[in-house]
Amino acid sequence: MDRATQRHGERERASVASDAQAEVAKDGPSPMELSSMPLDPIYAWGIVLEPVEVMIEHTSDFVEQLAQETYRRGEPFSDEALEERFLDFFHSLVEEGTLRRLADAPPEMGRRILGPGRWLEAQRIRIQRLVAYWEEQSPSRGGCADLDISPKGEG
Repeated sequence: MDRATQRHGERERASVASDAQAEVAKDGPSPMELSSMPLDPIYAWGIVLEPVEVMIEHTSDFVEQLAQETYRRGEPFSDEALEERFLDFFHSLVEEGTLRRLADAPPEMGRRILGPGRWLEAQRIRIQRLVAYWEEQSPSRGGCADLDISPKGEG
């Protein structure tokens, strides 16, 4: 088994069931399916980062950070801005030594399942759900300060 195939198997265990992915690839994702898609950039750009568990944890935290920014700004990120933010984020994790970037995966290992547009839409759904939750918890909208939405390790 080659390294890319082995890494793909590990990614599958750390993300969602392959049945849901196959359904998405064939018919296009529903909002529910998109929200259950993995945080792994292999499914968008074929970018292979490891260790997978660390990448997933950091990406999840980053999605929360983006949701906080969206909540405070009162408007979502554009598609271009969101893509740029994620690519810069992954690059910075590699640059600081938190993650290692391996050779990009072949398209059948991820990009054909979602691709950048669908992957970003899945993250946008995650962001929107967090924002909606915070808005429910703070009906005054200006009452964000009474919610604990500070990034992990702060406040």
